[in-house]
Amino acid sequence: MLRAENSKFGLEQKVALITGGASGIGRATAVAFAAAGAGIVIADVREQPISGGLSTAEIIQQSGGKALFFKTDVAVKSQVEILVDRAVQELGRIDILVNNAGIGHASSVEHTPDQVLKRLMEINFYGAVYGIQAVLPVMHAQGGGHIINISSGAAMFGLPYASVYAASKAAMMRFSESLRYELEGSDIKVSVIYPDYTATDLALEVTPGAGMVTRTVRGLNQEGVKKYGRPVARLRSPEEVAQAILACALRPRGEVFLSRRIRFQGLFRCLFPATIEREARLTKKSLEEFLDKVAKGDSKTAGTSASGNSRMADS
Repeated sequence: MLRAENSKFGLEQKVALITGGASGIGRATAVAFAAAGAGIVIADVREQPISGGLSTAEIIQQSGGKALFFKTDVAVKSQVEILVDRAVQELGRIDILVNNAGIGHASSVEHTPDQVLKRLMEINFYGAVYGIQAVLPVMHAQGGGHIINISSGAAMFGLPYASVYAASKAAMMRFSESLRYELEGSDIKVSVIYPDYTATDLALEVTPGAGMVTRTVRGLNQEGVKKYGRPVARLRSPEEVAQAILACALRPRGEVFLSRRIRFQGLFRCLFPATIEREARLTKKSLEEFLDKVAKGDSKTAGTSASGNSRMADS
């Protein structure tokens, strides 16, 4: 687990804008940044976490920190521009942008409908681009800033049943690298974070109309892990990832990998392609077994057939 040094006093007088901050990694990151002294702007389509309870802003405020929430769909460029304008009006500046907002989807390529494909790319990739386009003039005017983009270990190799998600995160990886080169010579830093498998409430949101029992992706959160076990050998908590993001904010680095496996995936692909293929097959088998287990659990709970469950989840 990565931990930031002097995290309690590292970001005083800084303002951090965090997208997707209502739950999961974004929520944990907002709380960690606030504990380090930053003022927080939270952007999300909802204020309360999916699983219920206090909002992220309320948690930070109750701890004596400063946090504002603005309802924002990052897939809509005009909403992102309004978000940045309001953040600057309220807090005067934006020192750190954490492009965390994202959605996941489990489905075969064959059964991934157009609306799912478009929504994944609009939120996971275009949403980050819109945020950066809106915040760059602010950072240039104030003399610097730090853009932190959240990619995924899925960017490093093909992830069965998450093809479009993996593609969106690979796009984030190359975009971040290109942006870093563009901004060389300025005081604006660009970092990209590569989390491993992480148990978040994002998995509770299942996009309808997938043509298969994709509702089982709901099990890929903390409660699902407790009930059905881990779908993969290593499943991180949002707090672990947040500590890595905070460490990067305090000591900026171009890339942060949360596991050696992710860090050396590209090298392994070149030198040991059979190893990568074997890992992909094992991942495929593990996910199939896990999703089948959750599907059966859903069926027993609802007392209906799998097709009935699918219709219920899509409503």
